[in-house]
Amino acid sequence: MITWLSALIHPNAQNFGSAGIATAVAVGFGLFAWWVLLRVRLELHEDVIVMVNPWGTQRLAWSRVSAVVLGNWGAEFHTTDGFKYTAYALGALAGGTRQDGRFVEVRRIASARLRPTT
Repeated sequence: MITWLSALIHPNAQNFGSAGIATAVAVGFGLFAWWVLLRVRLELHEDVIVMVNPWGTQRLAWSRVSAVVLGNWGAEFHTTDGFKYTAYALGALAGGTRQDGRFVEVRRIASARLRPTT
C-alpha cells in the first residue's frame, strides 16, 4: 500500500512499476499461503469425517451420515437429518479433475461405517 501511495503522490513510471511488483509479490504470497494452509482435503477417522474446504473445516460424526455420493463439486455426505455436506477434496478443486478413483475408496470405507437403515 505504501508503494501505491507513493506512486499516487509522485506519479512516474518507476513508482508505478514498483507498486506493480509489490502487488504481484503480495498476490503470489497470498495464493501460496492459501494453497499450503487451506488446501482442500478429506480425512476419514474412526469416528469422525473431517472436510477441509477453502472457506472452512467441517467435522461430521459417522453416526450422522446416511449416504455418500459423488456430486458435481465432490463427495457429498448426506446426514440423517436431511442436510448435505460436500468435501471439495474429491471435486474439481483437487487438481482440476474429478477424483472418481479416490471416491471408490471413500465409498468402500463409508459402506463399512454406515449403520444399516431399516
